[in-house]
Amino acid sequence: MRVPASTQSVSRAKLIWEWIWRGATLAEKKKSLREVGPRAVVLAQRAHSCADLALNSTEIARTAEAARGTFAPGAPLESLADASTSELYRQSSYWALCALAANADEQVGKTYDVAIWDTLDEGLLTAAVKDRAQVVRASLREGSFVYFAELPASEQAALPEELRKVAERLIAKLDQPARAVRKVLQQRAWRLGAILLVILLLGAFLSWLRSTHELRSDLAPKATWRTSSKMEGGGCVSPAQQCPESTGFFFHTQEEADPWIEFDLGGEHEVSAVQVDNRLDCCADRSIPLIVETSADHKNWKQVARQDTDFKTWRATFSTVKVRWVRLRIHKLSYLHLARVRILP
Repeated sequence: MRVPASTQSVSRAKLIWEWIWRGATLAEKKKSLREVGPRAVVLAQRAHSCADLALNSTEIARTAEAARGTFAPGAPLESLADASTSELYRQSSYWALCALAANADEQVGKTYDVAIWDTLDEGLLTAAVKDRAQVVRASLREGSFVYFAELPASEQAALPEELRKVAERLIAKLDQPARAVRKVLQQRAWRLGAILLVILLLGAFLSWLRSTHELRSDLAPKATWRTSSKMEGGGCVSPAQQCPESTGFFFHTQEEADPWIEFDLGGEHEVSAVQVDNRLDCCADRSIPLIVETSADHKNWKQVARQDTDFKTWRATFSTVKVRWVRLRIHKLSYLHLARVRILP
């Protein structure tokens, strides 16, 4: 039987949504988190704390030894930094193994149990320390601060790094469910971000296309213009709307009643929008209320738009009219000056 197209569309939409949102995958990963009991969480926190302490113990121990050395210059100092670091990583490994076993036994970790070291996976240990696996296993089982402090100097120097690798692998195993959840959440964030970026880029591209189209279809650059009056020493020469002599506006009337600027398109054209950029440097309030009027015969004028509030850029849209002249006028005693006018089909 053929599956209806509507059902196929719904299935595709669900697959796409799941790829983006990762809801089913996230629910599955969170289920593994819920299977970790509260006792395991406490023990895992201990494992993390001991590892964090071990990172700082070497510097703390050396600083303390240097301070002691100032009271007995020249006296040999016994270094205990490696011993303390080894013991902290050993404890971190112990609590990590307890946390891994806690779901099967809620009593684990409440008393020291040397048998917990038997649960340390040989493959994990070998991957961490290679041919030193048996030495490191013995150090974990038999170790203590005294044990590490009494080792030969070469062993004291080697063990902290090896025990760190073991502890970090055990903690990584503990954190695997949480990392899996974080990974899915990161995938969701990246995919949503990618989609948002595509939307923004598409919006910017469409805006660029629109702007480019408007620049090409703008009727104003080829239209001559004249004004009801002219303020001496300011403005461009028609049909220019940009000139070095006047950067804030391209024309400036004198103060008068109902000042205007009129564009002659040179022939009849369909017009559906006028975009106006107000004067850039000051006096924007002078240009309101601004009225857009059109005419086909230069005698009968029709108002097609009006702006009654302050603006930087005003885009007036209206029903398409076939006209030759477009006029901008303010209905009061004022000056009229604008930075740019676009006339769009």
